Amino acid sequence: MHPMKHASGLLAGVFALSVLLPSFTQAQETAFKDVPSGSAVAEAAEYLRSVGVLSGYADGTFRPNQKVNRAEAIKIIIAPLLKKEALDQLTATPFTDIKAGDWYLPYVEAARQNSIVDGPPAKAAFNGTKPVTKMEFIKMILLAYQIDPTAYSEITLPLATDVTDPTAWYYPYLRYAITASMTMITGEGTFAPGRELTRGDTALVLYRFLMYRNGKRTQALLSEAESEILIVLGSLKESNPEQAEFASARALLAARGANAGAPNQPLVQGALKITEAFRSIVRAYRAGINQQFDESIRLCGDAWNLATRGKELSPSLASLSDQVQTLAKNLADSARAAKTGTTTP
Repeated sequence: MHPMKHASGLLAGVFALSVLLPSFTQAQETAFKDVPSGSAVAEAAEYLRSVGVLSGYADGTFRPNQKVNRAEAIKIIIAPLLKKEALDQLTATPFTDIKAGDWYLPYVEAARQNSIVDGPPAKAAFNGTKPVTKMEFIKMILLAYQIDPTAYSEITLPLATDVTDPTAWYYPYLRYAITASMTMITGEGTFAPGRELTRGDTALVLYRFLMYRNGKRTQALLSEAESEILIVLGSLKESNPEQAEFASARALLAARGANAGAPNQPLVQGALKITEAFRSIVRAYRAGINQQFDESIRLCGDAWNLATRGKELSPSLASLSDQVQTLAKNLADSARAAKTGTTTP
Protein backbone atom coordinates (compact mmCIF):
# COMPACT_ATOMS: atom_id res chain seq x y z
CA MET A 1 0.00 0.00 0.00
CA HIS A 2 1.34 3.40 -0.90
CA PRO A 3 1.89 5.53 2.25
CA MET A 4 -0.97 7.85 3.11
CA LYS A 5 -0.48 10.98 1.02
CA HIS A 6 -3.84 12.62 1.25
CA ALA A 7 -4.60 12.89 4.97
CA SER A 8 -3.06 16.30 5.56
CA GLY A 9 -5.45 19.19 5.25
CA LEU A 10 -8.46 16.91 4.83
CA LEU A 11 -10.45 18.46 7.64
CA ALA A 12 -10.66 21.98 8.88
CA GLY A 13 -13.35 20.86 11.33
CA VAL A 14 -15.16 17.58 10.93
CA PHE A 15 -18.78 18.23 11.85
CA ALA A 16 -18.69 21.97 12.59
CA LEU A 17 -20.61 21.02 15.67
CA SER A 18 -20.40 24.23 17.63
CA VAL A 19 -22.41 25.83 14.84
CA LEU A 20 -24.70 23.00 13.84
CA LEU A 21 -25.75 21.86 17.30
CA PRO A 22 -26.66 24.05 20.24
CA SER A 23 -24.64 24.03 23.40
CA PHE A 24 -26.71 22.22 25.99
CA THR A 25 -24.95 23.31 29.17
CA GLN A 26 -23.65 26.64 30.21
CA ALA A 27 -20.90 27.36 32.69
CA GLN A 28 -22.16 28.56 36.01
CA GLU A 29 -20.62 30.72 38.67
CA THR A 30 -19.09 28.46 41.26
CA ALA A 31 -19.83 28.75 44.94
CA PHE A 32 -16.41 27.30 45.79
CA LYS A 33 -13.52 29.70 46.21
CA ASP A 34 -10.83 27.16 45.25
CA VAL A 35 -12.40 26.16 41.91
CA PRO A 36 -11.80 28.52 38.95
CA SER A 37 -15.09 30.02 37.78
CA GLY A 38 -16.07 28.81 34.31
CA SER A 39 -13.94 25.66 34.47
CA ALA A 40 -15.35 22.21 33.74
CA VAL A 41 -14.92 21.22 37.37
CA ALA A 42 -16.75 24.37 38.51
CA GLU A 43 -19.74 23.56 36.33
CA ALA A 44 -19.81 19.97 37.56
CA ALA A 45 -19.31 20.82 41.23
CA GLU A 46 -21.92 23.57 41.22
CA TYR A 47 -24.52 21.36 39.56
CA LEU A 48 -23.89 18.48 41.94
CA ARG A 49 -24.04 20.89 44.89
CA SER A 50 -27.34 22.29 43.65
CA VAL A 51 -28.94 18.83 43.53
CA GLY A 52 -27.48 17.76 46.86
CA VAL A 53 -25.02 15.15 45.60
CA LEU A 54 -21.78 16.86 46.63
CA SER A 55 -21.10 19.59 49.12
CA GLY A 56 -18.13 21.73 49.99
CA TYR A 57 -16.37 22.39 53.25
CA ALA A 58 -17.16 24.90 55.97
CA ASP A 59 -14.38 27.20 54.77
CA GLY A 60 -16.06 27.58 51.35
CA THR A 61 -13.69 25.25 49.50
CA PHE A 62 -14.37 22.21 47.35
CA ARG A 63 -10.82 20.78 47.48
CA PRO A 64 -10.88 19.43 43.92
CA ASN A 65 -7.42 17.88 44.18
CA GLN A 66 -8.16 15.87 47.31
CA LYS A 67 -8.20 12.09 46.78
CA VAL A 68 -11.51 10.25 47.20
CA ASN A 69 -11.59 6.91 48.99
CA ARG A 70 -13.94 4.03 48.27
CA ALA A 71 -16.25 4.84 51.18
CA GLU A 72 -16.65 8.45 50.04
CA ALA A 73 -17.16 7.32 46.45
CA ILE A 74 -19.97 4.92 47.32
CA LYS A 75 -21.74 7.62 49.33
CA ILE A 76 -21.52 10.04 46.39
CA ILE A 77 -23.26 7.44 44.23
CA ILE A 78 -25.76 5.93 46.65
CA ALA A 79 -26.92 8.94 48.70
CA PRO A 80 -29.06 10.53 45.93
CA LEU A 81 -30.73 7.21 45.09
CA LEU A 82 -32.08 6.14 48.48
CA LYS A 83 -34.24 7.90 51.02
CA LYS A 84 -32.81 8.52 54.48
CA GLU A 85 -35.42 6.21 55.99
CA ALA A 86 -34.18 3.31 53.88
CA LEU A 87 -30.55 4.02 54.75
CA ASP A 88 -31.36 4.23 58.46
CA GLN A 89 -32.61 0.64 58.38
CA LEU A 90 -29.21 -0.65 57.23
CA THR A 91 -27.30 -1.17 60.46
CA ALA A 92 -25.24 -4.30 59.75
CA THR A 93 -23.10 -5.66 56.93
CA PRO A 94 -21.17 -8.87 56.29
CA PHE A 95 -18.04 -6.95 55.27
CA THR A 96 -15.37 -7.86 57.82
CA ASP A 97 -13.69 -4.45 57.86
CA ILE A 98 -16.80 -2.34 58.55
CA LYS A 99 -17.92 -1.94 62.14
CA ALA A 100 -21.40 -1.13 63.43
CA GLY A 101 -21.69 2.64 63.59
CA ASP A 102 -19.22 3.39 60.81
CA TRP A 103 -20.65 6.36 58.91
CA TYR A 104 -20.42 4.67 55.52
CA LEU A 105 -21.94 1.30 56.53
CA PRO A 106 -25.49 2.03 55.19
CA TYR A 107 -24.19 3.20 51.81
CA VAL A 108 -21.91 0.20 51.38
CA GLU A 109 -24.56 -2.25 52.51
CA ALA A 110 -27.11 -0.72 50.14
CA ALA A 111 -24.56 -1.07 47.35
CA ARG A 112 -23.90 -4.71 48.29
CA GLN A 113 -27.58 -5.61 48.43
CA ASN A 114 -28.09 -4.10 44.98
CA SER A 115 -25.04 -5.85 43.44
CA ILE A 116 -23.20 -2.57 42.92
CA VAL A 117 -20.21 -3.93 44.83
CA ASP A 118 -19.21 -7.52 45.49
CA GLY A 119 -19.53 -8.75 49.05
CA PRO A 120 -18.72 -11.93 50.93
CA PRO A 121 -17.86 -14.61 50.04
CA ALA A 122 -16.48 -13.11 46.81
CA LYS A 123 -14.84 -10.25 48.73
CA ALA A 124 -14.69 -10.30 52.50
CA ALA A 125 -13.43 -6.72 52.94
CA PHE A 126 -14.66 -3.48 51.39
CA ASN A 127 -11.44 -1.50 51.87
CA GLY A 128 -13.25 1.77 52.34
CA THR A 129 -10.14 3.80 53.12
CA LYS A 130 -8.39 2.89 49.86
CA PRO A 131 -8.46 5.54 47.12
CA VAL A 132 -11.10 4.80 44.51
CA THR A 133 -9.82 4.19 41.01
CA LYS A 134 -11.30 5.55 37.83
CA MET A 135 -12.81 2.29 36.61
CA GLU A 136 -14.07 1.28 40.05
CA PHE A 137 -15.97 4.55 40.24
CA ILE A 138 -17.36 4.29 36.71
CA LYS A 139 -18.43 0.67 37.24
CA MET A 140 -20.24 1.54 40.48
CA ILE A 141 -22.07 4.44 38.82
CA LEU A 142 -23.25 2.34 35.90
CA LEU A 143 -24.40 -0.54 38.09
CA ALA A 144 -26.17 1.85 40.47
CA TYR A 145 -28.17 3.27 37.57
CA GLN A 146 -28.81 -0.23 36.16
CA ILE A 147 -26.87 0.32 32.95
CA ASP A 148 -26.38 -2.90 31.00
CA PRO A 149 -22.59 -3.41 30.74
CA THR A 150 -23.10 -5.53 27.62
CA ALA A 151 -24.36 -2.51 25.66
CA TYR A 152 -22.31 -2.08 22.47
CA SER A 153 -20.89 -5.57 23.01
CA GLU A 154 -20.36 -5.96 19.27
CA ILE A 155 -17.45 -3.52 19.64
CA THR A 156 -14.44 -5.28 21.16
CA LEU A 157 -11.61 -3.15 19.84
CA PRO A 158 -8.39 -1.96 21.49
CA LEU A 159 -8.93 1.65 22.52
CA ALA A 160 -5.50 2.95 23.60
CA THR A 161 -2.01 1.76 24.43
CA ASP A 162 -3.18 1.03 27.99
CA VAL A 163 -6.54 -0.51 26.96
CA THR A 164 -5.72 -3.29 24.51
CA ASP A 165 -7.52 -6.25 26.09
CA PRO A 166 -11.30 -6.35 25.49
CA THR A 167 -11.54 -9.18 28.04
CA ALA A 168 -10.30 -7.00 30.92
CA TRP A 169 -12.88 -6.75 33.73
CA TYR A 170 -13.35 -3.03 33.25
CA TYR A 171 -13.57 -2.99 29.44
CA PRO A 172 -17.42 -3.11 29.14
CA TYR A 173 -17.75 -0.26 31.63
CA LEU A 174 -15.10 1.85 29.90
CA ARG A 175 -16.72 1.19 26.54
CA TYR A 176 -20.05 2.47 27.80
CA ALA A 177 -18.37 5.39 29.59
CA ILE A 178 -16.96 6.56 26.26
CA THR A 179 -20.40 6.43 24.64
CA ALA A 180 -21.76 8.52 27.53
CA SER A 181 -18.85 11.01 27.41
CA MET A 182 -17.93 10.17 31.01
CA THR A 183 -14.26 9.86 30.10
CA MET A 184 -11.95 10.78 27.24
CA ILE A 185 -8.31 10.05 26.51
CA THR A 186 -5.58 11.98 28.28
CA GLY A 187 -3.13 14.23 26.50
CA GLU A 188 -0.87 11.19 26.20
CA GLY A 189 -3.56 9.25 24.38
CA THR A 190 -4.35 6.90 27.28
CA PHE A 191 -7.30 6.22 29.59
CA ALA A 192 -5.40 5.45 32.81
CA PRO A 193 -8.08 3.03 34.07
CA GLY A 194 -6.29 2.48 37.38
CA ARG A 195 -5.75 6.14 38.23
CA GLU A 196 -6.82 7.22 41.71
CA LEU A 197 -9.51 9.89 41.51
CA THR A 198 -9.78 13.29 43.13
CA ARG A 199 -12.94 15.13 44.15
CA GLY A 200 -12.72 17.11 40.93
CA ASP A 201 -12.43 13.90 38.91
CA THR A 202 -15.43 12.27 40.55
CA ALA A 203 -17.51 15.41 40.08
CA LEU A 204 -16.73 15.50 36.36
CA VAL A 205 -17.42 11.81 35.74
CA LEU A 206 -20.72 11.77 37.61
CA TYR A 207 -21.88 15.11 36.19
CA ARG A 208 -21.21 14.04 32.61
CA PHE A 209 -23.11 10.81 33.18
CA LEU A 210 -26.13 12.61 34.64
CA MET A 211 -26.11 15.12 31.78
CA TYR A 212 -25.96 12.27 29.27
CA ARG A 213 -28.99 10.66 30.89
CA ASN A 214 -30.76 13.98 30.45
CA GLY A 215 -29.88 14.12 26.75
CA LYS A 216 -27.42 16.97 27.18
CA ARG A 217 -24.12 15.50 25.96
CA THR A 218 -24.77 15.08 22.24
CA GLN A 219 -22.66 18.10 21.40
CA ALA A 220 -19.79 16.88 23.55
CA LEU A 221 -19.89 13.39 22.05
CA LEU A 222 -19.85 14.58 18.45
CA SER A 223 -17.07 17.02 19.28
CA GLU A 224 -15.14 14.09 20.74
CA ALA A 225 -15.73 12.09 17.56
CA GLU A 226 -14.38 15.04 15.60
CA SER A 227 -11.25 15.19 17.73
CA GLU A 228 -10.67 11.47 17.31
CA ILE A 229 -11.06 11.66 13.53
CA LEU A 230 -8.38 14.34 13.45
CA ILE A 231 -6.15 11.94 15.40
CA VAL A 232 -6.94 9.24 12.83
CA LEU A 233 -5.84 11.49 9.99
CA GLY A 234 -2.70 12.64 11.77
CA SER A 235 -1.77 9.05 12.63
CA LEU A 236 -2.24 7.87 9.04
CA LYS A 237 -0.15 10.77 7.78
CA GLU A 238 2.61 9.62 10.14
CA SER A 239 2.18 5.97 9.03
CA ASN A 240 1.03 4.95 12.51
CA PRO A 241 -1.86 2.55 11.88
CA GLU A 242 -2.02 1.41 15.51
CA GLN A 243 -2.88 4.88 16.81
CA ALA A 244 -5.26 5.38 13.89
CA GLU A 245 -7.08 2.17 14.84
CA PHE A 246 -7.34 3.23 18.49
CA ALA A 247 -8.73 6.64 17.54
CA SER A 248 -11.17 5.27 14.96
CA ALA A 249 -12.59 2.87 17.58
CA ARG A 250 -13.00 5.71 20.08
CA ALA A 251 -14.61 7.92 17.43
CA LEU A 252 -17.05 5.16 16.59
CA LEU A 253 -18.05 4.75 20.25
CA ALA A 254 -18.51 8.49 20.72
CA ALA A 255 -20.69 8.71 17.61
CA ARG A 256 -22.69 5.65 18.68
CA GLY A 257 -23.31 7.28 22.04
CA ALA A 258 -24.44 10.50 20.39
CA ASN A 259 -26.81 8.56 18.16
CA ALA A 260 -28.23 6.64 21.13
CA GLY A 261 -28.93 9.93 22.88
CA ALA A 262 -30.36 11.78 19.88
CA PRO A 263 -31.38 9.14 17.34
CA ASN A 264 -33.70 11.39 15.36
CA GLN A 265 -31.29 14.21 14.54
CA PRO A 266 -30.19 13.99 10.88
CA LEU A 267 -26.80 15.54 11.66
CA VAL A 268 -26.14 12.93 14.35
CA GLN A 269 -27.22 10.12 12.03
CA GLY A 270 -25.02 11.44 9.25
CA ALA A 271 -22.06 11.98 11.55
CA LEU A 272 -22.30 8.35 12.67
CA LYS A 273 -22.08 7.19 9.07
CA ILE A 274 -19.09 9.43 8.43
CA THR A 275 -17.40 8.04 11.52
CA GLU A 276 -18.09 4.50 10.34
CA ALA A 277 -16.57 5.48 7.00
CA PHE A 278 -13.37 6.55 8.72
CA ARG A 279 -13.27 3.26 10.57
CA SER A 280 -13.42 1.50 7.19
CA ILE A 281 -10.66 3.75 5.87
CA VAL A 282 -8.39 2.73 8.75
CA ARG A 283 -9.15 -0.94 8.21
CA ALA A 284 -8.44 -0.52 4.51
CA TYR A 285 -5.10 1.08 5.31
CA ARG A 286 -4.18 -1.82 7.60
CA ALA A 287 -5.28 -4.38 5.01
CA GLY A 288 -3.04 -2.69 2.44
CA ILE A 289 -0.06 -2.85 4.79
CA ASN A 290 -0.74 -6.57 5.19
CA GLN A 291 -0.88 -6.91 1.38
CA GLN A 292 -4.54 -7.88 1.50
CA PHE A 293 -5.26 -5.71 -1.49
CA ASP A 294 -8.68 -7.06 -2.40
CA GLU A 295 -9.84 -6.55 1.18
CA SER A 296 -8.44 -3.03 1.16
CA ILE A 297 -10.33 -2.22 -2.03
CA ARG A 298 -13.54 -3.68 -0.57
CA LEU A 299 -13.22 -1.61 2.60
CA CYS A 300 -12.62 1.53 0.56
CA GLY A 301 -15.89 0.78 -1.21
CA ASP A 302 -17.61 0.46 2.17
CA ALA A 303 -16.18 3.82 3.21
CA TRP A 304 -17.42 5.40 -0.04
CA ASN A 305 -20.93 4.06 0.47
CA LEU A 306 -21.05 5.08 4.15
CA ALA A 307 -19.95 8.60 3.21
CA THR A 308 -22.71 8.73 0.59
CA ARG A 309 -25.24 7.70 3.21
CA GLY A 310 -23.93 10.33 5.61
CA LYS A 311 -24.48 13.03 2.99
CA GLU A 312 -27.98 11.76 2.27
CA LEU A 313 -28.90 11.89 5.95
CA SER A 314 -27.47 15.36 6.48
CA PRO A 315 -26.70 17.45 3.37
CA SER A 316 -24.64 19.76 5.60
CA LEU A 317 -22.03 16.99 5.62
CA ALA A 318 -21.69 16.97 1.81
CA SER A 319 -18.25 18.56 1.73
CA LEU A 320 -16.89 16.16 4.33
CA SER A 321 -18.48 13.21 2.56
CA ASP A 322 -16.77 14.22 -0.68
CA GLN A 323 -13.43 14.44 1.11
CA VAL A 324 -13.87 10.98 2.62
CA GLN A 325 -14.67 9.59 -0.81
CA THR A 326 -11.57 11.20 -2.27
CA LEU A 327 -9.51 9.57 0.45
CA ALA A 328 -11.18 6.21 -0.17
CA LYS A 329 -10.54 6.45 -3.92
CA ASN A 330 -6.87 7.28 -3.41
CA LEU A 331 -6.40 4.34 -1.05
CA ALA A 332 -8.22 1.97 -3.42
CA ASP A 333 -6.13 3.19 -6.35
CA SER A 334 -2.96 2.57 -4.33
CA ALA A 335 -4.16 -0.96 -3.49
CA ARG A 336 -4.94 -1.71 -7.13
CA ALA A 337 -1.55 -0.40 -8.20
CA ALA A 338 0.23 -2.49 -5.58
CA LYS A 339 -1.78 -5.56 -6.58
CA THR A 340 -0.71 -5.25 -10.22
CA GLY A 341 2.86 -4.36 -9.37
CA THR A 342 2.67 -0.80 -10.66
CA THR A 343 3.29 2.39 -8.70
CA THR A 344 1.05 5.38 -8.13
CA PRO A 345 2.18 8.81 -9.28
